[in-house]
Amino acid sequence: MENASKALIMAASVLIALIIIGAFMLMMTGLTDYQQSSYQATADAQTTEFNNLYTTYARNDVRGSEMISLMNRVVDYNTRKTSSGYTEMEITITIPQNIRQNLAYDGNNKLIDRNTYYEDTIDDIVGMPTSISGDISGGKVRDIEDKYEQKYANQLASQISTIAGIMDDYNSTSDRNNAFDEEHMLPKSASTYGNVNQIYQDALVYYEYVQFKRTYFNCTNTEYDTDSGRIIKMEFECTRIGV
Repeated sequence: MENASKALIMAASVLIALIIIGAFMLMMTGLTDYQQSSYQATADAQTTEFNNLYTTYARNDVRGSEMISLMNRVVDYNTRKTSSGYTEMEITITIPQNIRQNLAYDGNNKLIDRNTYYEDTIDDIVGMPTSISGDISGGKVRDIEDKYEQKYANQLASQISTIAGIMDDYNSTSDRNNAFDEEHMLPKSASTYGNVNQIYQDALVYYEYVQFKRTYFNCTNTEYDTDSGRIIKMEFECTRIGV
């Protein structure tokens, strides 16, 4: 009888242990499912937040100024993405030749000299400072802004026809400088910036940049990563120049 009681106690102990182990395993499974669900919800929220930064551009009539912001954002993302393991984004913008030529004051493109740009070549338009030797800019947009200050660079672009007229009306550099100074386009004399010849070249470049910012683009394609759900590719085509 005593042995039977011991056997029952042992069986009950084993049953209780099994129940406890089963409950623990069930609790761990539930905790794992919760953690996975929580992780997925966080990942989905991050994907949505990321895509929202770019879907705002997935439309028609995106301004050229917005395209510059988009391209710079993508360049920054691609620089940082290696640490997070995401696929690099690809951006393509196409500018038909007839529109591209109309960006230039004289029809000869000095800044936007090709029909297609990608996320890794957009800096050819905006341009980090390249080389400023004395008062002569390297021909890039940021060089010109550094040289004249942005507000005066805009003024040169807006009065480029006047500068072109000076170039046509006078042959000598000194006469051109004097005529330019009389227009008071800049806070300093033309000779301070090199001469009118150089100012005119810089004005042509900046005029083209200003015109580019006025263009309109249509988003023609958007692609998503099949694993992460993040946008990985966008394509745009320029449709016209605005005002």
